[in-house]
Parts: sequence; structure tokens; C-alpha cells
Amino acid sequence: MNEYKKSCKDEIHWNKISQLHEATLQISNSCFEFKKLCVALIGISIVALEKLMGNDLDHSYFVVPLLICLGFWIADSTAYYYQRMTRKNMNKLFKLIAEGNELTDLEISEIEVNWKMSAFNLSMSLYFVLASFSILGWLLFYNKFIG
Repeated sequence: MNEYKKSCKDEIHWNKISQLHEATLQISNSCFEFKKLCVALIGISIVALEKLMGNDLDHSYFVVPLLICLGFWIADSTAYYYQRMTRKNMNKLFKLIAEGNELTDLEISEIEVNWKMSAFNLSMSLYFVLASFSILGWLLFYNKFIG
């Protein structure tokens, strides 16, 4: 096993990794906040619609939550994309440090990043569930099963 001797280049890479790690944590917190805000805003909008419309059920009860879901889904998937990009860049720096210290047996996984994966992953399931409820309710209302 080689003894690790930090070089100036390694120090720069470690500083970059530290900054990228902090950015990744901040983005991750933002993604969680997006989900909480989405649910809260849908709840508030339904109460506001009830006050504005009286007790008459109409299309807006289903369209507004659907649009809110869509907006937060786009924002959250964009944040998720950049979170994955920072992790990918961290791994590149880890590889550079490993190569500079002649570590050939260290396995550093390659992180795949694309917009489709960012938009359709397990962490986005809340938006899919909420949107499905809105669409299902809208269809039931449109076909006069509720209302």
C-alpha cells in the first residue's frame, strides 16, 4: 500500500470536492422543501378555491393542483439533475486523486446523468401520485360521477 502524501493538486481537488459536497447537500435540502411546499400550496389553493367558488365543485379544483404539481415537478427534477451533476463531478475529482496517487484497485462508480432520469425517478413519485389524483378526480367530475 502506498503512503498518502498530499500534493498541492490534491489539496485543490479536495477543496473542490468539499464545495461540491456542500452544494449537493443544499440542493438535496431544496428538493425536500419543494415537496413540502407543493403539498402545502395544493392544500392552500383548495381552501382558497372553496372560498372563492362557494361550495360549487368545478374544473378549477382539479386543474389548479395539477398545474402546481407540474410546476414543482419541473423545479424538483431540475434540482435533481444538478445534484447528480455535482456528484458526477465529485467522482471525477476522486478519480484524479486516485490516479495521482497510483491507486489502481479503487473502484469509483460512474454516475449517469440525463434529463429523463432526473424527471422520472423514485424521488418524483409524490408528484406523480398527486397529479394522478387530480386527473382521476377531474375525469370523475367530467363524467359526472362526482359533483
